[in-house]
Amino acid sequence: MIGTFQPGRHGARDYGATLELDVDVVIVGAGAGGSAAAAACTERGLRVAVIEEGSHWQPSQFRPSSIWAWRNLYQGRGTRAAHGNAVTVLPGGRGVGGSTLINSAICFRTPEPVLERWRAEGCSRFAPAWMDMCFERIWRTLGVSVNPPEVQRDNNRIFKLGADRLGLKGAWLARAAPNCVGCGSCQQGCEVGAKRSADRTFLAEAVESGGCGVFGDCRVEGVESEGGRVTALLGQMLDPAQESPTGTFRVRARHFILSGGAIGTPRFLIDNGLAGGPVGENLRIHPTTGVVGRFDHDIRPWMGVTQGYYVDRWEEGYLLQVYNAPPDQAWVQLALKPAEALQWMADLRRCGSAGVVVHDEDSTGSVGRAGIQYSLGERDRRVLLEGVRSAARVFFAAGADAVVAGAQGVGAVPANADLSRAIPDDLPAHQLGLYASHPMGTCRMGAFPATSVVDADGRVWGWDNLHVADASVFPTSLGVNPQVTVYAVGLTVGAAVADAA
Repeated sequence: MIGTFQPGRHGARDYGATLELDVDVVIVGAGAGGSAAAAACTERGLRVAVIEEGSHWQPSQFRPSSIWAWRNLYQGRGTRAAHGNAVTVLPGGRGVGGSTLINSAICFRTPEPVLERWRAEGCSRFAPAWMDMCFERIWRTLGVSVNPPEVQRDNNRIFKLGADRLGLKGAWLARAAPNCVGCGSCQQGCEVGAKRSADRTFLAEAVESGGCGVFGDCRVEGVESEGGRVTALLGQMLDPAQESPTGTFRVRARHFILSGGAIGTPRFLIDNGLAGGPVGENLRIHPTTGVVGRFDHDIRPWMGVTQGYYVDRWEEGYLLQVYNAPPDQAWVQLALKPAEALQWMADLRRCGSAGVVVHDEDSTGSVGRAGIQYSLGERDRRVLLEGVRSAARVFFAAGADAVVAGAQGVGAVPANADLSRAIPDDLPAHQLGLYASHPMGTCRMGAFPATSVVDADGRVWGWDNLHVADASVFPTSLGVNPQVTVYAVGLTVGAAVADAA
């Protein structure tokens, strides 16, 4: 039993049968939002306890294995999905560091048109001067930079070649991995320690201040409350190997911040009756599908920066981003008949891969007791298919002899094909192989309780001391990879909590 607050990192081996803590602020979730909020609170002199269901990890513990990563680093062991007019795989990180453990470290500043819209909808703390300060700090803390071409390797370079030949606007991606060696295993955890994930940056700053304790292997289940204030957080400590309870914990605090992400946070609020309004609604995910191009020379798509180059089609509603995948995942993504898929797998070393990331506008989704619901809208479906055709054109311009789109029934498309006929606009959503790793918006921020879940400070309507700091507060879809915006939300809400403390 730990009877008094102890800063530092704690896990299952440190606990007894019960854990009791008293702190100024308790944060649920150790991903980008929770880690940045912890840094903002500790630097203002507050004692912070960060509670995380997953475990602490060191780079030397990661393995370049999909099976190992799904078991240890992914929500639902990699099986989480949204259901609607299609099935969309919806991965998310689990562990101290959250999804930054398994993402590709891509860094985009929040697009200014998006911020302008958010400010118009009541997000007054996202003022230009404040956000610029947040971005500068994030860039410095994460060591954001562009990796050199020799680390990018051919999967990224071949797509750049095609984009350049077509005159498309593109760029190397800025990433929080300044020492990347191009091993291609970002999504299994960075075993060389090159990626500057949340646990190694903002959370490390909070711990090093002496004012933060990070408690891994702790599953939050409920709260105690009195008179419009949350007074304590309750849950179970877990055996990380079996995920079975080993004891209970209770954390008392003056302020509470939920940073469980756009899936976990609304579920906790709903299960505990802590929010009204549109809680769980407004789910946005950036629906994505892949395109594989085959060449007459080696590409070795499993090597190099996992996602190093992109083509900017933001005004058209999508981005094209190179990605790589290990052979086991490449097999799953090939939307071909078995015999043809086996031939493409035999040629995998000669293939390149890229994805279409859609800025979802008319799709609809929700998170609730019935699960995760998401239906691809008609406009978003057409934008996605145009993105697929655009990626195919890039591969053909780079010299590919055929492409495979992420759509059942299309088959391999040769270089001389009419793409509008080969990949038609009327392909239904259920034939598309959809993937999305950017859930957002289920606890949207705004000016009115009827249309939002949290106010401009991230405070849950109806509660004096309960806040949210993660991607769930986004009022709209973002249109770019969200980790920088999530860090900025964490810094913003953390500062608001400290101001109120």
